[in-house]
Amino acid sequence: MSNELLRLDEIAREAWDGNYERVGVLSTGERLYVALASGRMRELCPGDSIVYAVGRVGPEWMEHMKAVWSNTRQPEN
Repeated sequence: MSNELLRLDEIAREAWDGNYERVGVLSTGERLYVALASGRMRELCPGDSIVYAVGRVGPEWMEHMKAVWSNTRQPEN
């Protein structure tokens, strides 16, 4: 597991809680990963579709995301 993905998972956990402070400095791909992982697509990437995000993130990051986030529920608000 790369340090980059560990950092993105940390930011995604913050975003899941509604804290978006660290999202602004992310690249497009990183932001999409955080949005997908945290269930915050609407808040973080309102103009992008989930299909676009999955394609942009790519298979390696998606495999990591599935391993780390598959048992996490969606945020309530």
